[in-house]
Amino acid sequence: MRPTRAEIHIDRFLSNLRLVRKQIGERARIMPIVKANAYGHGLDLIAKAAIKSEEIDAFGVATEEEGARLRRFTSLPVLVLTGVTPSEIDGFFEHQLDFTVSDPETLRAIAARSRALGTRARIHLKVDTGMRRMGVEPTDVLPFLREIESLPESIELVGLSTHFATSDEIEAPGSKKTFFAKQLETFESVIREVKTAGIHIPLVHAANSGAILQCPRASAFDMVRPGIMLYGFAPGEELHEQWKTRLKPCLTLASSVVLVKRIEHGEGVSYNLRWHAERSTKIATVPIGYGDGYPRLLTNRAKASIGNSLYPVVGTICMDQVMIDVGDADVRIGDRVAFISETNEAIDAWALAKTIGTIPYEILTGIAARVPRVAV
Repeated sequence: MRPTRAEIHIDRFLSNLRLVRKQIGERARIMPIVKANAYGHGLDLIAKAAIKSEEIDAFGVATEEEGARLRRFTSLPVLVLTGVTPSEIDGFFEHQLDFTVSDPETLRAIAARSRALGTRARIHLKVDTGMRRMGVEPTDVLPFLREIESLPESIELVGLSTHFATSDEIEAPGSKKTFFAKQLETFESVIREVKTAGIHIPLVHAANSGAILQCPRASAFDMVRPGIMLYGFAPGEELHEQWKTRLKPCLTLASSVVLVKRIEHGEGVSYNLRWHAERSTKIATVPIGYGDGYPRLLTNRAKASIGNSLYPVVGTICMDQVMIDVGDADVRIGDRVAFISETNEAIDAWALAKTIGTIPYEILTGIAARVPRVAV
């Protein structure tokens, strides 16, 4: 078997899940977000560990296919967080997935299929409090809920939700009201209006990782939706600096050396010879590349760990192979190489992300499906 693999540290994932519970208290429910193959960590591994913990009450995914995969081993509620097209509606019913609804036309299409199938659809009404991505306008929530009330045989209202656009940003002391605070205030106003109208909402939920870390009790409501923090990272760099001693990255991207050869001063390495040896040195070749999700943009900008030492990744990163300048170190075929580390900040997902101007979400979710996920 090819040695390239993603090692998933389940104990560290469970530590992050316990941190969510500590932040929000015992009352609120937890819906772990496991979209994009559980942020690259392996949907089955992460979801099964979450279920076994007995800390969770539902799952959040982005696609019908992800929900269907969860249905192979859990009967917990599964909410698809994105919108639904008409062609997907039957699949939602087949796999008993909860709908996120943001417009009357979609609601009516779901209700029509529900009547035809002789079942009820479980829906969560999304409120757009400022993200401007999905959701009904706050002023339209009450009429929308009244329409849902008129469809009791086909629609079951499960939840009312919103999503925060800036909860990853740290509020400066003495600053004006943040956009996050304004969104929270708008959502609370909607909830009051709904309650005054006598409409019961079983679940109110809004808090993502940033809100859980910065404003847990005020934003928790009935349920929270932790995402990136479950995998060991805060959603913003400054926030991560505050929490990195308590959040535990869960993934190591590793492989093994398959060849070691000596090259001489001035020789170039890899496609287009974008790196040249400044001395006689040894080059270790490792079977991992951008086809595995190790970004080509890291060419001549990254390091990898062999034993207790870091060595530069040199030359153009190939689809399936990279080269490492190991100098005169005693590196041999079969030696383990870590390219993303769960404990070494120099090569964790934040470090790689900063190097190429992105975020750890993209680094983690970019790890290819051909890389096996192995529980550690």
